[in-house]
Amino acid sequence: MVILYDIIWHRWNAIREIERDKEAEARSIQREEASEKRQIRRERQEFIRRHWQELQSNLILLQRIASYLAQQKQFIEKNNDSQNPTTRVALETAAKRLPEVMLELDDRWGRVVAQLNVFPEPRDPLALEVLAVIQELGKTVEHKQTEVKDETLLALAKLARRVGEAGTLPNLDDA
Repeated sequence: MVILYDIIWHRWNAIREIERDKEAEARSIQREEASEKRQIRRERQEFIRRHWQELQSNLILLQRIASYLAQQKQFIEKNNDSQNPTTRVALETAAKRLPEVMLELDDRWGRVVAQLNVFPEPRDPLALEVLAVIQELGKTVEHKQTEVKDETLLALAKLARRVGEAGTLPNLDDA
């Protein structure tokens, strides 16, 4: 009877040990998967952070270029009929520089749109807001006109400030 009890006891302990080993292996796999997910999330957050920093820089440059174009347009409209030689030279310089500025504006606009298109789904509301303003700005300069709406410039300036603020990075834990 004691031998039978001893055999049953050892068999039961062996089964429990096998189950504990399986559970420990499952927990180890879960910890490893969780660690991989955290690492992927950290890498993704770092990518997004660098992406936002570059986007902020491009937004600020785009806003400066668009503001410059708006100022040039106002200067040209105001002084177009001026007979002052200094003003005429300034108008000629602005006219000569206009193609360069338009190319730079197109380049920055293209970079910002390209950056916004690589954001992971679901899109961050700020990224969508920036994209809407950039698309509107693109419409205003599509035909190589120097017309940039004041509302677009104001929205672009506000967005450039907001993107630079702490805490506006997308929270990937909500994604």
